[in-house]
Amino acid sequence: MRILAVDDDPVILEMLEECLPNGRDIDLVVCSSAEEALAITRSDDQPFDCLLLDVMLPGIDGIALCDNFRQSKRYRTTPIIMITASREADLMERAFHAGATDFLSKPLDGIELQARINAAAMLNASLHRERAAQHTLAELSQRLRLRFDEEIDLDVPGIGDSLSLENALLRMPDGCYAMSLFTLDIVGLRGIHKAVCPSAFRYHLETVGLAATEGLEGRAWRLAYVGSGRYVGVVMGRARFNRDVVLDEINATLALTWDVEQSSTPQPPVLRLNKITEQRLWSGLSASDKIREHLENNDTLSGLPAEDNEDALFDRLETAIEDER
Repeated sequence: MRILAVDDDPVILEMLEECLPNGRDIDLVVCSSAEEALAITRSDDQPFDCLLLDVMLPGIDGIALCDNFRQSKRYRTTPIIMITASREADLMERAFHAGATDFLSKPLDGIELQARINAAAMLNASLHRERAAQHTLAELSQRLRLRFDEEIDLDVPGIGDSLSLENALLRMPDGCYAMSLFTLDIVGLRGIHKAVCPSAFRYHLETVGLAATEGLEGRAWRLAYVGSGRYVGVVMGRARFNRDVVLDEINATLALTWDVEQSSTPQPPVLRLNKITEQRLWSGLSASDKIREHLENNDTLSGLPAEDNEDALFDRLETAIEDER
């Protein structure tokens, strides 16, 4: 197992080397700055299986370094363990948002360190098996039609499913937080789903997801794709959430990045961004409950007569086009 440890404290690095001696099962590489770590990972052909990052680093801090690694396809799912002497909830929240897998508290305990590394090794082995299975089934998967309402696992950093969003909210310490809850819908996606191949449909979802993360840049956010062309998200902070500004930024990104050939459509889809509620103070539990209630009870097409739902509208459009021909 290849491990990269990044800490500017030589005592910590020395302890790591003692607890994780290089041998048959462990290959430990240590460095004292984020810049050095990035240089090592960019020049090394063989990826690391686990990353140990000190939160407080000179220059680029550990949380920014974690986020940098998560932007790389090579380290998108690699276990990342943050090392910190702080117990601040906000710091831990930022680290988890950046993609951290786990925390280790200073002063380090050798037994706990070994346990976390063993857990990371098990996770890494599981990820390798999953990648192998995905590779084996890749060609078949491309030929299978994705369900419109499916919570597809998108290849977009920072975007999970409804369960991952719910778990993140429920892990928050007790207390009230300023949060804005919102949905982002791809209008007319059901018709696109019927008209294009699975890879083009996935392109729509992932490109909109990437544009959404760009539009939310500079804010503390969480986002999940919940199926049926809908994303649900949370923006943390006291600043008022201006949905029109965010939507304009998302649309601007889509206009610049949209690929007609990959999407099989001539232009980006229309998007609709709405607040779930005007309430802004939430506990993690109450926010999770509100989102779940919204997903269960606020489907914009539910309850409509058959002639008014989107399937019927799309069918009528196809009929009209054929009549004109």
